[in-house]
This record gives sequence, C-alpha cells and structure tokens, in this order.
Amino acid sequence: MATNEAGSLRIADGSRIIGAVKSTGQILAWTDKSLHGIQFVGTPYTFGQRQLGANCGLIAQHACIDVNGKAYWMGENSFYMYDGVVKKMPCSVQDFVFDDLSFTNRNDIACGLNSEFNEIIWYYATASATQIDRGVVYNYLENTWYTITLDRTSWLAAEVYEQPIATQYSTTLTANSATILGLTAGASYVYEQEKGNNQADGTAISASLTSGSIEIASGDNLMSVSKFVPDFTNLTNNVAVTLTLEQYPQSTANVTTTGNVTSSTQKIDVRGRGRSVSLAFVSNAINDTNWRLGSMKLQLRPDGRR
Repeated sequence: MATNEAGSLRIADGSRIIGAVKSTGQILAWTDKSLHGIQFVGTPYTFGQRQLGANCGLIAQHACIDVNGKAYWMGENSFYMYDGVVKKMPCSVQDFVFDDLSFTNRNDIACGLNSEFNEIIWYYATASATQIDRGVVYNYLENTWYTITLDRTSWLAAEVYEQPIATQYSTTLTANSATILGLTAGASYVYEQEKGNNQADGTAISASLTSGSIEIASGDNLMSVSKFVPDFTNLTNNVAVTLTLEQYPQSTANVTTTGNVTSSTQKIDVRGRGRSVSLAFVSNAINDTNWRLGSMKLQLRPDGRR
C-alpha cells in the first residue's frame, strides 16, 4: 500500500538519469541524452513530466546550474542553456576544452556560480590529468568565455556565506579528524574565494589576457601602429603589455613590441607594421587592489608594403 502520493514517472529518452536542479516552477532533470521538466500538477497524479529537449544530455551530475530561472550545463561535446527553449551555446573555447578533456574523469566535473562577476565556472580534468586541473568560465551578462588553471572540486555560491566557498582535493593530504566516507586516501582544502587580491599564501595571482586580432580593414591591407594608450583602474603595480603584429594569420616571423604600464603611464610609443595586431596583458605582482582593464586605444594608420 502506498504511504504517499509521490507516484513514479518513466523517462523515455536516455539510458540513465545524470543530474537535476531546481528551476523556476519546475525541477529540471537530465539523462545522458535529454532534458526533462518535472512539475507539481496536483491530484491524482501529483507530478507531471514532459521532455524539453533531445540530444542535449548532461556530462556529469554536478555539471549543471540554474541562474535566475535559466539553466546552463555541459554536455559531452558542447555547452547548453535552457530559458524556455534548449539552445546550444556558441563557445569561443569549445575546441580547447573538449579536445583536451578527460572522459574517464568526467564524473568529477563541478559547476559553480560566482555571482559577483556574473560567472559560471566548470572545473574539469584535462586528458593527461587524473583529477581536476582546469576550468572554463562563461560570463552570462557579457556573453564571453575564458579558461583558467584553478583546480576546485566543489563550489558553494555566496548565498549562505558572504564569499563563495570552494574545496580542492589532494590525494596526499591527511584528514585531521573525521574519516571521509568513500575515500581511501586524501582530503580537501577549503577556500574562501574572492577574498583579497593575492593568493592565500600571500603570493601574487598570475593573470594574463590576450585580445583577438585587430585589423584596420579586411583584405590585404597593411597598417602602421605608432601609439598605445592604456586604461586601467586601481592599478598599483606594473602590467606588462605586449603588442604582436602579424603579416599573416599563420606567420612565424611576428613583429613584437613590449612595455610596462603603471598607474602614471599615459602612452607607450611603438613602431610596427602588419596586417593585424593583438594585445597581451600579463600581471604577476602582489597587488593591493583589484585592478580593472578599461578601454584601450591604438593609434593606427594605413600603410604600404615598403
């Protein structure tokens, strides 16, 4: 005899249920092949289920998240979102992520929300690693992607606590108190994320950013670059700026010029010529503030072949 009204539902598409999250007005449940919505419908059936998408399965139990009623998740070879309709997300780093992802360790993939910077982060193990060693980040307001080398095995968003709480598993760390069920060795470090402007041990946080190629016009047009005007906020130390000018996209002989930018740097005079130019920013100094990158300017003009 049944002791409650929960009942049961059979999901037709997929061989096994992978994960689920609570969303607006329903629970979203993923199989390895599809997405389904489960809603309360009242007696006599109590809950109803309908398929929301096909060929959009979830790669791991903790690889999905709901942000303000929209769901984002990582599949076996793409990223997806659901805002009433299942959509495959254009990802500028998709090949970089999935071509070097350990399918053996896919169940360890962990997804977290950093709401302060509007970021969703998926932490995963690369093909040559035995545990998580990299992350891919999606900024859902700016619609941009980037990758990081931070290794975190779980993430709790800043809801209960003021800052996000994350863990890093170590096979050599010894637990000081309770035995961790399911583990034969190792334990985890616990971190309070987004606190301070340096690493936990007081060393600098290495940061780097490289722009895409900037062209003065399409086609076989050359340009001359003569000036770079930086725009940083709260910069207390140096940031190394590298300008790389290319004759062709796959050119091996690039013309490169480098300079250090401080808070008092108004401009850097450069001299270079090419069909395209890209900018790279590298910071590896202990900072007192969280500097921000503003709107950079380059002085360009059309140039000839000689």
